[in-house]
Amino acid sequence: MHRLIAFAFLICCVIAAPLHAQDQQRIVSLVNDEVISLRDLNERMRIIMATTRLPDNNPEILRAVREQALRSLIDDRLQMQEAKRRNITTNQQDVDSAVAAVERQMNIPAGRFEEYVRRSGVDPAAAINQIRSELTWSRMVRARVGAQITITEQEIDEAIAKLRANAGQTEELISEILVPMDNPDQEAPQRQLAERIIEQIRGGANFPALARQFSRGTTAANGGDVGWIQRGTLSEETEAAIAKLNKGEISAPIRTVGGWQIVALRDRRRISLPGIEENRVTLKQLLLPLPTEAPQAEIDAAMAKAREARNDIRSCDDVETVAAKYEAPGSGSLGTLRMGDLPESFRQAVAPLTINETSQPVRASRAVHIFTLCAKQEAAGLNRNEIRQGILARRAELMAQRYIRELRRDATIEFR
Repeated sequence: MHRLIAFAFLICCVIAAPLHAQDQQRIVSLVNDEVISLRDLNERMRIIMATTRLPDNNPEILRAVREQALRSLIDDRLQMQEAKRRNITTNQQDVDSAVAAVERQMNIPAGRFEEYVRRSGVDPAAAINQIRSELTWSRMVRARVGAQITITEQEIDEAIAKLRANAGQTEELISEILVPMDNPDQEAPQRQLAERIIEQIRGGANFPALARQFSRGTTAANGGDVGWIQRGTLSEETEAAIAKLNKGEISAPIRTVGGWQIVALRDRRRISLPGIEENRVTLKQLLLPLPTEAPQAEIDAAMAKAREARNDIRSCDDVETVAAKYEAPGSGSLGTLRMGDLPESFRQAVAPLTINETSQPVRASRAVHIFTLCAKQEAAGLNRNEIRQGILARRAELMAQRYIRELRRDATIEFR
């Protein structure tokens, strides 16, 4: 107990009291022979406390802040050393844009960032340097992704097909904090840190500010903003946790490959695919009529017959021949139709199809249908480049986690 009080007193002194010049330069860590001083640590702690508005009278929080400050300083040094080696820099315009984004997240009047941090006891230069480091790291990850990852046209087609298939389903707007875990010994302490962060958020602390300071993910620079995510995009554990949340709620810590994840559900909506209702499709159908109030056995037989017929259709040219074989009157060309004019069940069956592909059977009130897509005209709204960037962003997140682990693994880090 006395040790804890003494430690808390030491941390409070580090945050609140001016340091003697000699103490300011005391080395707390060496990262590949580059110094992290007590002054550096003190400034980073001040930034965390000021931007997150965490209480400074809780020893557990102060200890977590000190650990996070040192970890983030070490990562900054590693990242900037790697950036220098790869000749990657960040220009002032990008820094100014990032500062403006921080002002919006923190509800700071435009152009008053330096005044705000100075009033909080933080050196504006230290705060700007942290922002510059975050931007440089993001740029470096993007450069590595660009060099190592190629998104094919087939992958974009598959993503578009998935979007179409999901039209009308649910998607969520989320933010995240990724509390890192670099080795198994950190599992319990980092979970405790995640739980303390959740307590502070539920107590009114600013989520984007906490994400900027505590999160390891590439979304940290954006205050943890992940954006709109469709079901099936995230891990099963994360999606199961999100499914239990109501709008405005925060998850318990979720164990992931890289550590512990905290998710905030900001909104939930039905997926609306841009332009899908204006798309035009040229269709042929095979129609198997059913009597009104047909018994289930007859319905099952018609569905089985439709599935069998589907296997015989290789292209639009086969539809009439197959329809004759299965004695399906009323089959044939439907012409070119607007997607928005199709019944919902037909639209869901047709939306994911590629040219000459045939849908699964669709039961209507008095028939079973299968549709073959002969041609399509996409309306404006589906931007292939935006879809490509979305795929890249998800892969960049995984690569960023591996990248920093590699830098830590290969570095020489000493603590004094």
